[in-house]
Amino acid sequence: MVSYDENDLINNDYVNTTTKGDNPNYTAIRDRERVSKKELYEVVWFCDAFVKGYKVPKTKESFQKVEKLLRLPQISGVVMRKELIDFVAKNWNSKLV
Repeated sequence: MVSYDENDLINNDYVNTTTKGDNPNYTAIRDRERVSKKELYEVVWFCDAFVKGYKVPKTKESFQKVEKLLRLPQISGVVMRKELIDFVAKNWNSKLV
């Protein structure tokens, strides 16, 4: 199965390091439950994992669709991974993006 990376993203305004207040050495439960939508590696991982884990086309377009859904104003304040997954899955066939 193909894996997608930062070259497949639409936007290029992500930080390629941890954001302020995020400890790169901390990988306990909090880091597994939350997604920083500003950090390049977290967005790439989330989008790639969603495409691989859900019944959606395994294409670059699907990867980019997840990215677009993550950037919608409706979920700008959402950081919990489960809530983000639920939102993307629920709105996959919507006309939001």
